[in-house]
Order: sequence, then C-alpha cells, then structure tokens
Amino acid sequence: GGQAAAAAHSLGTPLSTIKIISQELFEQFKNDKDVKKDIDLLVSQVDRCNEILKRLTLNPIVEDEFIDKDLSLHDYVKEIVTSFQEISDKNFDIDIEQNANSFNVTKSIEIVYGIRNFIGNANKFAKNNIYIAIKSDSEVSEITIEDDGPGFPKDVLSKIGEPYIKSIKSKDKSKSGLGLGIFIGKTLLEKNKAKLIFRNSETRGGAEIKIEWQNKNLANI
Repeated sequence: GGQAAAAAHSLGTPLSTIKIISQELFEQFKNDKDVKKDIDLLVSQVDRCNEILKRLTLNPIVEDEFIDKDLSLHDYVKEIVTSFQEISDKNFDIDIEQNANSFNVTKSIEIVYGIRNFIGNANKFAKNNIYIAIKSDSEVSEITIEDDGPGFPKDVLSKIGEPYIKSIKSKDKSKSGLGLGIFIGKTLLEKNKAKLIFRNSETRGGAEIKIEWQNKNLANI
C-alpha cells in the first residue's frame, strides 16, 4: 500500500508533463495520419495510467476481491479463465491431470496477478484458442499456457522476461509492447518460488509459458 501511494504521488507530475507535450504534438501533427495515430495512442495510454494512479491514490491499501479465499492451483486457474471468458470470444481449453494434487494455496495476490497476466497475454495474441494444462505429482506442480498466435518474435526470445524489449519486426502496434507485462508477471511469480520457462510451442504454433513450483514451496506461501 505504501509503495502504491508513493508511486501514485511520484508518477503524477511526469505523466502530466507527458500529456501536455503529447497534446501539443497532436495539434502540430493532426493532419499527418501516421503520426496522429501514434499520438492518439500515447494520449490514451497516459489517460489510462492516470486512472490507475487515481484508484491507487484513493485507496492504496484496498484489497482486490477477485479470488478472496485459499484455493487449489486448479481452482485459481479456473477462476481466472472464467473472468476472461466473460469478455473474450476465444476458446479456453483447460486440461487438468486427473491424479493432480489439489491442496489449497494460501491466497496470494502476486500469484493471482502473475498467472492472470500470462493467461491475458495468451488471450491477447491467440487467433482462436488458448490451451492451459495443469499437472502435478507428489513433488512438483506446473501450469503450461499455450496459444495459437504468432509466438514470441525470434529477435526477443532470448531476452523474454527483461523489461523494455520490443521486436523490431512487430507490425501490429496495438499488440506490441515493451515486455513490462511479462517482466512484472515473471517477477511476481518468481518472488513466490516459481520457476518460469518461455518458448514457442512446438504443437500449438504460438507462445508457451511453463510455471513450475516445488509443492513444498507452494504449500508454504
């Protein structure tokens, strides 16, 4: 909560400066269709940041009510997928190993947002389908998230998980980014003892993320 309030306070001024300059650039280049499109996106993203910071400022210690109890890893995933199915036209295929362990995990906002981040990315980039497999045995539990989208660009694959990376080959600016979402998701999950592997799926054609825990660590979060 304290960090959220500090971030809201510290980022308010630079974001206001960015917004003023972007509005001036919009007036200067409003007749240039290509530049105008980029500036429109910049202005909208600044507004989005300001809305997020406003919520943090109003109540920086508010708890997210999404998943408000201890659940098994399987139920975590089911709840997260349900939240996306309400707004997505993509197909979610969840495969849960029948003999998988189902012990409850202490509610962790960091795990929720970490998993939600990667399922959200799969939903964003998939053409039609997202595949989620949950497996566990007496020692290890893992979640594998795959999609049938374009996959990770080869020029950034070796740097996946680092912030501020962007493929030079990306054609769709609405789906390209700076790698911050993956960096944040990876950081949140690794903080909670997870091991992550990023690669392109050999069977689905898109991206593949594997999140793995030692059960002894997952049970003690």
